[in-house]
Amino acid sequence: MTLHGNRVGAVLVAAALLASVQAGAASGDGTLTEIVVSGTRLPETGSEGPIPVGVVSRADMEQGMTRNLADLLQDMPGVTTAGGPRQAAAKPNVRGLGDGRVVIRIDGARQNFQTRHRGQAFVDPMLLEQVEVLRGPASTLHGSGAIGGVVNVRTMDADSFLGPDEHFGVRLTSAFDDNERGRFGAVTLAGRGERSGLLGSVSRQKADDFKDGDGNRVDVTGHDGLSWLVKGHWDVQDATRLTLAHMEHEDDSRSFGTADRATGTLVERITRQRTTTLNLLHAPQDSEWWDTNVTLYHNDLELDERAVETDGRLVNSLQSLGVDAFNRSSLATGSVEHRLLYGIEFYRDEQEGVENGAPRPQFANARQNTLGVFLQDRMELGERAELTLGLRHDRVRQRPEQTDLDNVNSGSTSLLAQVSYELRPGLRAHTSFAEAFRAPNLRELYIGGQHFPGNQYLPNPDLKPETAENKEFGLTYDRRGWIHEDDRLRGRVAVFRNDIEDFIEQVVDGPAAVTRFLNVDDARIDGAELSVDYEQPQWRARLFGSRLRGDDRGLDIPLQSIPADEIGMVVAVRWLDGRLETGTRLLYTAAQKRLLLGPNRVPKTPSHQLVDLFASWLPTPSVRVDLRVDNLTDEAYRRHLSQINDPGRSVRLQVSWRGGV
Repeated sequence: MTLHGNRVGAVLVAAALLASVQAGAASGDGTLTEIVVSGTRLPETGSEGPIPVGVVSRADMEQGMTRNLADLLQDMPGVTTAGGPRQAAAKPNVRGLGDGRVVIRIDGARQNFQTRHRGQAFVDPMLLEQVEVLRGPASTLHGSGAIGGVVNVRTMDADSFLGPDEHFGVRLTSAFDDNERGRFGAVTLAGRGERSGLLGSVSRQKADDFKDGDGNRVDVTGHDGLSWLVKGHWDVQDATRLTLAHMEHEDDSRSFGTADRATGTLVERITRQRTTTLNLLHAPQDSEWWDTNVTLYHNDLELDERAVETDGRLVNSLQSLGVDAFNRSSLATGSVEHRLLYGIEFYRDEQEGVENGAPRPQFANARQNTLGVFLQDRMELGERAELTLGLRHDRVRQRPEQTDLDNVNSGSTSLLAQVSYELRPGLRAHTSFAEAFRAPNLRELYIGGQHFPGNQYLPNPDLKPETAENKEFGLTYDRRGWIHEDDRLRGRVAVFRNDIEDFIEQVVDGPAAVTRFLNVDDARIDGAELSVDYEQPQWRARLFGSRLRGDDRGLDIPLQSIPADEIGMVVAVRWLDGRLETGTRLLYTAAQKRLLLGPNRVPKTPSHQLVDLFASWLPTPSVRVDLRVDNLTDEAYRRHLSQINDPGRSVRLQVSWRGGV
């Protein structure tokens, strides 16, 4: 074992001893908070549903001092980020799939921007209330792109920010990170009347280049971002609520044109994202037929890049306009109880690329219309069994502005069959078959122009949609009073196999000096995931891990997008009647050597071990202080799917003051 490995082992043993010896030193309510998820379109807690869902709450974000996508998605089995630590390049990777194979929604609005070497969606966690990650194919609920899963993001609102008896509240937050000399701040105001509420929040992040574990500055990893949110609701009547939200994010930072690479063309990049949503919720308490949710949205993402050493300028943008509407009904047929979910979704994407004032063929001007209709029936078959059947059909029409390229019309039908059975009180078995698809995106279909000197992109309007079939089996366990009456144990284990046909890859043909996107041979991803949570009044612990394997079955070579095996643990102890919590996070990530090596391919990733320490203190009801030491042993490491080292040891301090009347 290396010196770093010895230190990690010593800290792990010390943390375990601390938790066991000091467990009786604090008191609290000792219950894991039940969090209702909305990404499944059925209101249910994350622990009771048959679909594996990871949840990051507002409390988790505060204690973790989350600043970016990687912070949000850590500690979820089978979930990571690709593209490296630069915020401009980070993308979610769920069960080994990314690059448009994971649907991202913000307050119901799809984030459909897709291009290589850059991120898909940008948001400051300071503005968020909850993030949910659905693991596994979910096209019967979310349509094209949900082959790997779904990241469902919900922003704050007045009701979630204010206490039950408060009419007005304010929160001021300031934070500092010593590694990157990061300065972070946010101001949130909220007010609520008898039938309405309004929240406004603004946040700022500014940081320099960080140092890795070897003490080296990592070039152009600094950032300077400003984000703000305005969100209001009006209860038109007791059962009907209108909610209007507008969020903007702008970051003006230097990066490389290929933001996920260690070197490249230096650019000044301005990232602008604007998301506007209007939601109608109609849910009469005494009605079994009407529980209606309708969201209208507009999303605009623009990347404006100016080369630092030349006069070149690139602007890539995507605007999406959509509506997502569904209703839930309950009824019974004999002894079978039905929860019906049915709806329609339509969205239009308009893509535009400009280079030095002229159309840019590498991000060709094009338009896409997508229409989907769906139906799901969750049936209670007695007291112990549930059967869920789902069906969705999507129709996709894609049209380029360039007249010599063909329009593309495609469609796909996705099926879901899921059985859940209670083996004994608290223990349930789940098995499912789920189909999913991803239509080729506009860039893959219509790309042209130069890739690099001596190599040209060729469009391929003949691309077929990717389709997936996922078979999964899992066990969930949830028991209160496991050891004594004030504790709770929850756990989930799942094994799955996801077979993907017509996988789309970028292929560089050296002799022909061309690059194009092609449907290659079929892919298969096998995996296993584990998560266990235990909590009692004095302490809590969490264990999580995953193992994934993926192969291109035609060429008999490994897929490059599969994360390394990982196992982690979080242990925390409560003190001072629950006003102080201290803990540690331990993470072991195995080496990823199961790769096809060569030029422009993902390099091997060495194993690494991380130790984080954290503390949260409430000195008064209005003041909260959070302190973290991330990467305590100053490990030099990088995550798989990254060519850039991650930060070395970082000390973070955050202070919040909150008042309300």
